[in-house]
Amino acid sequence: MGRLTKQTMDGNVETLLLAILQAGPSYGYAIVKELNERAAGILQMGEGTVYPVLHRLEERGLISSFWSEARGRKRKYYRLTTKGKKAFTSNCIQWQLMSKVIGEFIGSVGETAQI
Repeated sequence: MGRLTKQTMDGNVETLLLAILQAGPSYGYAIVKELNERAAGILQMGEGTVYPVLHRLEERGLISSFWSEARGRKRKYYRLTTKGKKAFTSNCIQWQLMSKVIGEFIGSVGETAQI
């Protein structure tokens, strides 16, 4: 099975993180774990990659954070803001449009390459 290149990931990591937070607040390690599990080996990201993106999203007002303690551990949780929900919707539309255009040029993946 193939893996995504850094160039492909760079343009989409923010959208993936926003998608995870659509389900509700989560903390960094859980976000990394879910991202890697749902990517089924195609994408493998570590905390060193994810945390800077979370911080950028927070600086831009797309997510907010809060501290919470569970089972004696204090964790920083992240959640979508209203602005983040709008950005996620916009990113999804942009991705769908780009996917359609790429599909027009290269056809379906099954026709051109094996995954």
